[in-house]
Amino acid sequence: MLAFGFVLPFLPLYLKEIGVHPDSAVVFWSGALVTSTGISLAIFSPIWGALADRHGRKVMVLRSMLVGGLIIALMGLVQNVEQFLVLRILQGVFTGTIAAATALVATIVPRDRLAASMGQLQTSVYVGIAAGPVLGGVIAQAVGIRGTFFVAGAMLAVSGLLVWQFVHEHYTPPSTARRPGFFETFGRGLRSRTLMPLMVTLFLVQLSTAIVFPILPLYVERISSATDPVKLYAGLAFGATAVFAALAAVFYSRLVDRSGYRRILIFACFGAAVFFLPQAFVQNIAQFLLLRSGVGIFFGVLIPATNAIVGLSTPMELRGSAYGLTSSATAVGNAIGPLLGSTLAANLGYASVFIATAGVLTVLGLWVIGLVREPAS
Repeated sequence: MLAFGFVLPFLPLYLKEIGVHPDSAVVFWSGALVTSTGISLAIFSPIWGALADRHGRKVMVLRSMLVGGLIIALMGLVQNVEQFLVLRILQGVFTGTIAAATALVATIVPRDRLAASMGQLQTSVYVGIAAGPVLGGVIAQAVGIRGTFFVAGAMLAVSGLLVWQFVHEHYTPPSTARRPGFFETFGRGLRSRTLMPLMVTLFLVQLSTAIVFPILPLYVERISSATDPVKLYAGLAFGATAVFAALAAVFYSRLVDRSGYRRILIFACFGAAVFFLPQAFVQNIAQFLLLRSGVGIFFGVLIPATNAIVGLSTPMELRGSAYGLTSSATAVGNAIGPLLGSTLAANLGYASVFIATAGVLTVLGLWVIGLVREPAS
């Protein structure tokens, strides 16, 4: 995630560099590029998840990192937005790193350590997201945005080699007699009264995260002064959320032991809504960073808690497929979120994006109250 976080905050600025103008076109293409990756990821995640159950989860992690590294490095060579779009689609087809890693962790740790392990995994994700924009901002200021793609691709490739060398999976293929087919598994997941509400939960969480992606650097530019380092502040806006999310993910398992998953999810949904709403009315970058940090605390709980419920509610031999389906739901949120955000910004202004996100999170809290079940002990 450090590598992925290098480039995402600067996507609108990179579009300007490769010839996309005016700002309205930049907003549109920013949303379209993120959406395209989300759509292709949504289509292919269940397929990769089913393959993970049949051939092992470690090989899926290697696939996502090594091929993803090559694709991201190639993004530094694009000459126009159409080439960039093709590579963003391919990124969605071949990556899915977090889902692959989540499925691997869920199958190699004991049940009583799943909540803590999901928190630790999500902490590593958020640390990468936090450090990536900041370090990416430094590199972008020094060598240009194109250079960040090359560095990010190399880092993903190195990460894949580390997994290949040091991560060990004792995988036993399920017997063909009790192995459900892909379409059977897919249909069973969509009909599940346990898994389906969790898929919707992750969809809305990711939509709430991704809805600001196309406009965040431009919003930072608007509330900053003319002499401010906008690229660095854009990185900090992403990084502040991720830092506090990482801290929350470390400690959330202790709260789960006391209050249960469901109560924690409800509290996190409404808490995130409270911190999102005032972002529409900030007057300077300091206020904005403070509120982004508060949002991170609650987002740091939402994803690992939901993923832990998925693992606790799914048989071991089907966890790859389950996380493939939830990854697909997450990817749909990642696809629709930027498109919705850019549409709202273009028609109603930047502030409407933050107000709408607060509304989505409020609806999510009500959804959890009504339909998400506490997993069995």
